[in-house]
Amino acid sequence: MSALTHSSAQFRWIVLVPILLLGLWAEWQDFFTLWYDSIIYTHGYLVLAGVLFLLYERRHALRSLTVTGSPVALLLLAGASVTLLIAQAADIRVVRLLLTPVLIVLWGWSIWGRGFLETAAGPVLLLVFAVPIWDDFSPLLQHITVFFNTLFLQLADIKATINEFLIVLDVGAFLVENGCSGVRYLMVALFLGAFYGQLYYRLIRSKILLVLAAGLLSMLANWIRVFGIIAAGHYTNMETSLVKDHELFGWVIFVIFTLIPLFFLSSKLEAKLGSESTKPSEAGKPSSVRSGRKSLAWPAAASVLVIWPALVPLALQAKTEAIAKAWNPELVKEVPEWRGPLKHANFWSPQFTNPDVDLGGVYVSRDLEQVQLQITGYRNQSQDKELIFYKNRLFDDSEWQLVSVTERAFSTTHPIRPTQVAETVIRTPEDDSRVIIWSWYDVGGHLTASRLEAKLAGALKKITGDSRGALWALAGRCVDGSSTGCEQQRAAFARFLNQTVN
Repeated sequence: MSALTHSSAQFRWIVLVPILLLGLWAEWQDFFTLWYDSIIYTHGYLVLAGVLFLLYERRHALRSLTVTGSPVALLLLAGASVTLLIAQAADIRVVRLLLTPVLIVLWGWSIWGRGFLETAAGPVLLLVFAVPIWDDFSPLLQHITVFFNTLFLQLADIKATINEFLIVLDVGAFLVENGCSGVRYLMVALFLGAFYGQLYYRLIRSKILLVLAAGLLSMLANWIRVFGIIAAGHYTNMETSLVKDHELFGWVIFVIFTLIPLFFLSSKLEAKLGSESTKPSEAGKPSSVRSGRKSLAWPAAASVLVIWPALVPLALQAKTEAIAKAWNPELVKEVPEWRGPLKHANFWSPQFTNPDVDLGGVYVSRDLEQVQLQITGYRNQSQDKELIFYKNRLFDDSEWQLVSVTERAFSTTHPIRPTQVAETVIRTPEDDSRVIIWSWYDVGGHLTASRLEAKLAGALKKITGDSRGALWALAGRCVDGSSTGCEQQRAAFARFLNQTVN
């Protein structure tokens, strides 16, 4: 009987673990793409190897787990899977990747109970160190690096003028860019500290202390690295190659001032803790395993919650394609007292990546007012073909300069315009001529001027099989460059919309 039970436990692992690969296949693809394309996150391969190594070290403890089930974990997993579905529909990569280790932990907790948390949660959550959230700390780390280098320069009696991230010496200038923030060294150091703590320490307090120490040592190493480059430039009159090529130098400093001190610190901490430290083979072994609720319903329910967000788009694919094919927006054809649309008369155009729809035309009123109507969008939003996308811009930065961005509200609704539009004024650097733009989004029939609302509405619409999205805009030339020069054009916009015939 015991042999049969042991065999069935192994069988469950063989059957269930591939579900994590299939259900989160899109997330795993994005992880590997991120690690391959981004120099900041190339350490992701190291993180994944560390996670797998720790799980392998704890294979005996994992094999001994029995299905106990956790209603709380299953409820949390349901909430996380719904969030993942929305994040997938909105294509918010950082949320999807951040949810991946959380979903794995909740999935295992739902099936094997607290024993899975004690055994596998720590190693799996190390994946957070490979999620693209850490580069957001670059500006803060840049400021800290400049602050401490100011102190180092004063101690070394090197005269410098500092303007935010620019450090100017008599021999030249040094710009503390994002790469100089030390975020790469910080991520690697935090991971190594957490990895060592998972491998050898049992108490959470000791693991936290080691991770904090690793982070501080990595920041110190980066400050020394930046100061070393500046000092080298100062003493060699900017003739050293270190000024331009300091990649290897940075990692050498990281080893000397982070890894070596961290090694000795972890050894002393381990010796001081004594009985607290554990051998790798014993780490994470569950202290107790509850009996009861041993049913295939727990693995089935938990696995369904992991895999269903990936199945929803497949189930709705036919509906999404049908809606996309039937959607053919057109410029307004009949507007009383206006002539148009006049094609090839546009004086402005948005900069969108691979739009499926890109329509523009100018309407001229009887009193010679001009209004350009622009419709740019996508029939089926997908990767790199999204309405709300960082590469999509309202205007070309090389041709126009931003003057102002405001919101304009209306008391009544309109068939093609929401109750609020985004008003943008841009100018040409050459002659200071200005163009005013009223813009809003149409996401599956939902009109809004808010980018955030358009993103969320687009995600909810996509879940129902409607992935359409378009930018609508009115554009016109202001009379002059003054702040009141656009009033006449605003009145023309309002008159055009009020007279529009659908």
